[in-house]
Amino acid sequence: MKRVIDRQLYDTKSAEQIARYAPITDRGDFHHQIETLYKSDGGEFFLHAEGGPATEYAERCNGGKTSGEVIKLMDEDAALDWCEERSIDGEIIVAEFSHLIEI
Repeated sequence: MKRVIDRQLYDTKSAEQIARYAPITDRGDFHHQIETLYKSDGGEFFLHAEGGPATEYAERCNGGKTSGEVIKLMDEDAALDWCEERSIDGEIIVAEFSHLIEI
């Protein structure tokens, strides 16, 4: 997915994938949710997220809701919080955010 935000292009195909959280991947499930944390070539973090009609990523459609997807910018602290909240592997967290972690 490509999205321009504040005149900056964010592209999931060219960015480095840091971590992925996907508790429900069956796109037929209204609660399906896939979130992927990326780091751009410029060092900015962004989240590509998609979800079913019963998730926060749903989009309005004809008076109801349908599956949707977004790209959200994140600063380092928000990206680290996202990793902690989703129990991303500690080795990934340390590799990317060691300067923010007390050891």
